[in-house]
Amino acid sequence: MKRCRGNDMSDAKFEHCVREIVTSHAGRVEAFRHVGHGRFSQARIEWENEREKRALVADLDATEIPDADLERGGDERADGSPG
Repeated sequence: MKRCRGNDMSDAKFEHCVREIVTSHAGRVEAFRHVGHGRFSQARIEWENEREKRALVADLDATEIPDADLERGGDERADGSPG
């Protein structure tokens, strides 16, 4: 992600980079959400399998991954720990 964005921290560049990375892993971007005037950005992504999910988390430099499939209903961080 850092390589794609460079010094451009705009919402548009974030969306461009996320789409590029997700598409390269056969995933699909469902939606974007920008919070705090660009301070935080989120993307809702569909992935094929756990291997692709792990690759996406790494390539996107993701820090928090809320997983709709988690039965416990909590958030999961990139390292797999509970949110």
